[in-house]
Amino acid sequence: MPVDDSQHHESRAPDGTPWWELSIQPGTKKKRFGQERRLTAWLWFNKDVGDTFTMRELRGALGPDIAETSEHLNRRLRQLRKFDWIIPSQRSDATLAHDEYRLQQKGGRLWLDSERAQYERFAPSARIRRLVMEQDGSRCRICGLGVDDTYPEDGEPIRLTIGHLVPQERLKSRGARDDLNNWRTECSRCNETVRDEVPDPEQYDEVLAGLKRLTKNEAGELLNWMRKGERPRSRVDQAYDRARKLSVPDRAALIDHLAKRVGETS
Repeated sequence: MPVDDSQHHESRAPDGTPWWELSIQPGTKKKRFGQERRLTAWLWFNKDVGDTFTMRELRGALGPDIAETSEHLNRRLRQLRKFDWIIPSQRSDATLAHDEYRLQQKGGRLWLDSERAQYERFAPSARIRRLVMEQDGSRCRICGLGVDDTYPEDGEPIRLTIGHLVPQERLKSRGARDDLNNWRTECSRCNETVRDEVPDPEQYDEVLAGLKRLTKNEAGELLNWMRKGERPRSRVDQAYDRARKLSVPDRAALIDHLAKRVGETS
């Protein structure tokens, strides 16, 4: 698909060079214009969703310096998934020929610094992920389910990720800084439903007002949870966490054992 007149201006850098032909980033003298930027620019302006292309076509458009080997370039295409691009190959789509790819979905326009930054801001390091998981006891702060649990409605295993208490875009609009305290552990389903629609975290005065209805015993129980930093799990909860990991035969044997212990009769 050739670039039409309406796209002509957008498809070119300030000096008039097509984005995908740049080797040095505009406004700099030596900073290289990355391969991901060039790849996405060429695909955006030269292919429609549903179009196919080959490695040879890519090399012809971008030049031999775009990647050292075909496997290297193939890996670059796979990495675009984290920027919302979907580009299946013959591995995942048997209708494609060898060395053929299909543009299934266009994602971020990575040649634009502002749009690339939106993705980079939402990519915490492995160290941050580990610290957040540890501080939350590897449990979703929204629904309370843990890494070894399953969703009660369908039995699917829990997959944990991390998300924001206050969305970064909202922080930016206030001139506030993001830090470790703004991250929390979330299961993948809660993360999808709350995303940027979540309200701001509870405020101290609002929470305090809601405590007036608690009895002294209830307040003491909450005090214990707050000091521990989590709602303690009972001995039954802890036993189930271990028992549910047994093999099918061992789980059946344990069920029989427990039934006899509580006096059930068949």
